[in-house]
Amino acid sequence: MRRIVVVATALAVLVTAASAYAATGGFNTYTAKLSFSPNKAGSGKAPSALGFTQQYVAGGTSGNRTAPLTDIKTKIYGIVPNSKAFPTCSAAKIAAAKSDTGCPKGALVATGAITAILGPASSPSASTPGTLPCDPLLHAWNGGGTKIVFFFVDQAPAHTCAGGAITTGTVGPFVGTTKVVGKTLVMDTPIPNYVSFPITGIEGSLTSETLHWLKVTKKVHGKTVAYNQSVACNKGKRPYSVTFTAEMNGQSQSGTVSGTQKCS
Repeated sequence: MRRIVVVATALAVLVTAASAYAATGGFNTYTAKLSFSPNKAGSGKAPSALGFTQQYVAGGTSGNRTAPLTDIKTKIYGIVPNSKAFPTCSAAKIAAAKSDTGCPKGALVATGAITAILGPASSPSASTPGTLPCDPLLHAWNGGGTKIVFFFVDQAPAHTCAGGAITTGTVGPFVGTTKVVGKTLVMDTPIPNYVSFPITGIEGSLTSETLHWLKVTKKVHGKTVAYNQSVACNKGKRPYSVTFTAEMNGQSQSGTVSGTQKCS
């Protein structure tokens, strides 16, 4: 407990010390890679279950930390989500418990982790003294219908935030949505203000995210169904794109990274 108080106090001092800093602006750079396994095309009549991994890296420009993200939108060709057959865990349930350990078995649809840097919101410079790492686990739950519920879990020793000043439940769950447009899955995840600013005056700068979407399946009336189902490829390939939106000094910027993976 003493360590948490000391770290939190240090963060508060950083805010005061940097209050006179004039931000020079500058936004982010991004890389994104999606990989699918098994990457079979499937079809509407015979969908193929699959898992996939999202790997994102963000960096600041002009000597700044990464500007806070406000939205991540991922588009993937040929995938149809099927949440109806699986258990759910709501954002309200996780928020009330400040934990996701009470979520039902089978509702977890993705696991991973992020890396981020915490620093004073008034000083986005990467060279600001005393910035702290924040590297929690990231869980994604079937929220039912079109909803996906994301939640950070801090787990020592590798996945802690600000030296223990921020613990599991300090940052509440947040909700993304899915929809299918034509033959493309669109996953949209708005990033709430309380995620990017977990402590008053302190800004979180995402540097990487790795999220493994599980190949979750279930027997329904004797037939195996999957949470994520492939129903098509495009000329032997699965195109995808990721659009990142960030905000700094009241200005918004979006950047899109595109790619493909072979599928059969």
